[in-house]
Amino acid sequence: MNINNKPKFNDVGFLSDESSTNHIALEVITSEHFTVCNNLNVLAHSALNKAVVHPDDRKEVYVMLYFQRMLSHYQALIIMAERGMVHQVEIMLRCMLETLFNLVALHENADLFDALILGDDDQRLILLKRIREQQKTTATYTHDELKTLDKIIASAEDVDRENFKIYMKADMAGMLNDYRTTYPLLSEAVHSTVHSIETDLIFDDNDDEIISINSFTQKTGEMSLLLMTSANYITIGIEMLFTVFPNAENETDLLQLKDNVQNLWQNVVVAVQHR
Repeated sequence: MNINNKPKFNDVGFLSDESSTNHIALEVITSEHFTVCNNLNVLAHSALNKAVVHPDDRKEVYVMLYFQRMLSHYQALIIMAERGMVHQVEIMLRCMLETLFNLVALHENADLFDALILGDDDQRLILLKRIREQQKTTATYTHDELKTLDKIIASAEDVDRENFKIYMKADMAGMLNDYRTTYPLLSEAVHSTVHSIETDLIFDDNDDEIISINSFTQKTGEMSLLLMTSANYITIGIEMLFTVFPNAENETDLLQLKDNVQNLWQNVVVAVQHR
């Protein structure tokens, strides 16, 4: 390779400038979807910098920790979107969502926060038993999820924090629908399932013959969908932050950006339907 020439995609892959200057990448980074995501990032970072955390208030500390981690995932997602790395965007979106489940669940449920952050094994076991009892009326868990919960309660001499499964936190966050729908689809990219891997195959339009393997996204629609989904999740995260660290100026900006996101979603749906 001639070091005087800029490396091509075929030479270094996504580390090349070519990956961020091809026509698909340019369509993504010049889109309104990308712009609103960047604007949300500026707002989120501003809110983060303005928040004053009292070290002796553990809830403030953990809200800040989870939000900061979620925001870093979000920023990584935007960087990857600039280069058309669709599967890596899916992975970071899944990381965002899992962090959001924790952030909202711990904020909205004082008993969960106390048990996981401040409590001991006995307190965590008491809470798991209470969650199991609530399922007799709420019935939000699947049969397999109930079996898992029963097994934890029956066999645990010590209940670790990890015994609180992600579906429990999603339910306590009021986001079980996201866990049932979006989360499994994104998890396919994380675990490199056969279905996820096969999405990189390019077939002949006239038959089932494989003609090539795709390296990066070929459609702006799929990246726009991921970007707008991330915008939804970071918005929820910012709202959680504002409940703990009120910020009147930034809250007004958030309302405007939420309107922008809502309007842009209409375009995303139309674009996906016509592809």
